[in-house]
Amino acid sequence: MYRSLLIITFILMTLLLTGAPQTAWSAVDHDHNEPKKNESGLTLNNGKPWSTDAPLRKGMEQIQIHIQEALPRIHAGTQTNKQYATLAKKIHSHINTMIKQCKLPPDADAQLHVVLGEVIKGALTMQEQGGQASGAAKIVHALDLYGRHFDHAGWKPITH
Repeated sequence: MYRSLLIITFILMTLLLTGAPQTAWSAVDHDHNEPKKNESGLTLNNGKPWSTDAPLRKGMEQIQIHIQEALPRIHAGTQTNKQYATLAKKIHSHINTMIKQCKLPPDADAQLHVVLGEVIKGALTMQEQGGQASGAAKIVHALDLYGRHFDHAGWKPITH
């Protein structure tokens, strides 16, 4: 995993430094035609999205808003280390609140923890020197997984 992260970071930094931020972001993009079970083990609830509750929807919306606000700087390569650290801190705060207030049935909760685990990995990666953009990409991917596996009325994937 560390080697993959290094390779992705190298590709991102090379492309960002050569003036190709959109291409760099695409290098860590994801497949929008995901099969029923993906690489993270996430599944649907008998072919349907899992239920959500108000605290979960609010927390995921807030994480998505924070990421969307940062994307222009991330794509341009101007997001600072301090901005990444602040973003990661906000994301961790929302995750802690969602976990404390969670009222999901056990099966849905288990699936949610897969998604939140991916968000946490992304936030931690954003705090590593040189891995920030790939951490943001992990969070975007996790938000996309959330939208495809959980019943959240009005959820729209981040376009980038």
